[in-house]
Formats: sequence, structure tokens, C-alpha cells
Amino acid sequence: MKYYLGLDAGGTKTFCLVGTADGTIKGFGRAGAGNYEVRGVAPAADENRKAVQTALHDAGVTLSDISGIGMGIAGADLPEDYEMLEREMYTPLFGSTPRVFRNDSMAGLRGGTRNPYGIVIACGTGCVCAGRDRSGKEVRVGGLGSEFGDQCSGGGLGEEGLRAVWQAREEVIPPTLLTRKFIERSGCRDVEELFHKLYRRQMDYSELQPMAKLVADAAFEGDPVSCDILERGGRYLGAMVNAAARKLDMAHEAFEVVMAGSVFKGASPVLADAMRTVIHREYPLAITVMPSFEPVVGALLMGMEMDLTVDENTYRRLSDDLDNAETRYGVKFKSE
Repeated sequence: MKYYLGLDAGGTKTFCLVGTADGTIKGFGRAGAGNYEVRGVAPAADENRKAVQTALHDAGVTLSDISGIGMGIAGADLPEDYEMLEREMYTPLFGSTPRVFRNDSMAGLRGGTRNPYGIVIACGTGCVCAGRDRSGKEVRVGGLGSEFGDQCSGGGLGEEGLRAVWQAREEVIPPTLLTRKFIERSGCRDVEELFHKLYRRQMDYSELQPMAKLVADAAFEGDPVSCDILERGGRYLGAMVNAAARKLDMAHEAFEVVMAGSVFKGASPVLADAMRTVIHREYPLAITVMPSFEPVVGALLMGMEMDLTVDENTYRRLSDDLDNAETRYGVKFKSE
């Protein structure tokens, strides 16, 4: 029996799965933030180790039983990040066990589609786009924050919504439904109380989160200001996808664009529709899809594909067994 391991280390949680070559889930482990950018290398290493050891123990195997490891690691952005993380965290943890080490966006792509190629656009707290072509060439666009060019994220959309509230308060723009949405979220009596509490630092912006949801909800109810915010964001996300597709020379082929992250789960379709319009002007054969599996499953698939081909039977067995795993561990492995 061959065993494989998938590791998804993020800014809030770290998940690890152990499975067999036929797609059976044998073990699961979870821990806190595995991204070294959150609290530093040593704490992140501890969380990675905890998730891995828990999954191995649950599966009743040791690291020596693992044939391949797939890793999707947040914070692995530049070549020097990979060198440092391998030296400080993953060589001490995994030794010489065969592994494929990628940014977490690639685990999102592999879990998002049943094809081993395509593009993922992930938009939640931040945004990043990554792609892989049929030959295995990989590219990445964005993902380094607004300071380095990213223009659309859950945080950014929410901040735009709050700015619109202040602009409407000053009558720079027409009234917007966002004003009522933010007042209700804050528990304030009116916009003046909300303004003064935030201005005097008597209320923290974290108390209004997730602000992007307020923008999506207002757009769904027909608020023009909110629709404009989402449309601008969607156009930028579409441009990111096109940049990745251009680098992979995918103009004349069909490929899936996986829409991952909380922003795509909003009530309004305006953002996704605007993104699709931009994509289809340049890549008419592109197909936008919601993810099939969560990134940790994508990481497991990456590990499996180091020495086997994942066929339809394996996918079917994996999908069925993930239902059992969700019940067993109380965790969602199949995307909603």
C-alpha cells in the first residue's frame, strides 16, 4: 500500500491529509497558522509539525511510509522564500521524503479542477492568480499585496465600501445602501455615531468585518455604488487571469478558471460577471468554475501525482471518501 501526504499551510490554519493511491483518506491533522509571515518561522514550523504528526498518527503510519508529499504553502512567494523555508522548516520536518513544494495558490488550483492544468484566481483576504499548462509550465500573477500592485481583495472591497459611506455622508456621491448596511453591522444609531466612533478610535475596523460581504449584499439589492465597486474589482481579477493565460499561451484552447476564495461566495454575481467578460474578450474558450475540493486535497493530489496518474476511478473514490472524512473530522474538504 502506497501512502501520500498533502499539506496546506495558511495564515489562519494548517491542514494535513494522508491518503492512499486509490483515493482513500487515512488520516487528518490540523493546527494553527503555518505561514511564517504571521508569527515567525519557529512558531510556523511548530504548527506544520503538529498537523503532519497528527495526520500520520491518525493514519497509523510513519513518515517512512509516505511515497510523496504535496505542499501548498502560504508565504512561499519568492525563490529565496523557498530556500529559507526548505532549510528552516521542511528539510527538518520531512528529510529526504520526495515532495513537490509550491505556493498555496497551486494547491488551490489542483484541488479546484480535475484537470492537472488550468488557472486559479483566488480572492479572499488577498488575491493571487496562478496557472499551469498541459506541459507543466507554471506561472503566478500578483499575490504580494496592494503595495505591489494587487487591486482587488476582500479587504480592499470592504474598504472601498466604507469609503463610499463617508463620501455619501459628505454628499460627494449620491446616497448608498451601504450606509445602512454599515450602521447595522456596527450597532450604531446613525452614520454620525459610526463616523465619530471610528474617527476617535473608539471602534476598531475589525468589528465591521467581513465588510466585503456588506458590499456584495448591497449590490445584490441593486445599490449602484456597490455594483460599481464589484465591477471594478471583477475587471481587475479578469485582467490577472488574462495575464496568466497570456504567459502560458492558452489563447486557442479550452481551460478552466477556478474561482476560489470568499469573495466569489458573495450574494451578488456582478464581480464574477465582470471578470468573465474581461476573460472572454481575450479567451473565449475559458470556463469559469467553482472549486471541486479544498486546497489540502489539492496538495494531496500533487503528492500522489509524483509517481502515479490520478484517473477517474481515483477521483470517484476520493470524492466518496471525502464525504466520510468530513463527517469523521468535522471539516469541509469538498468546496461548497
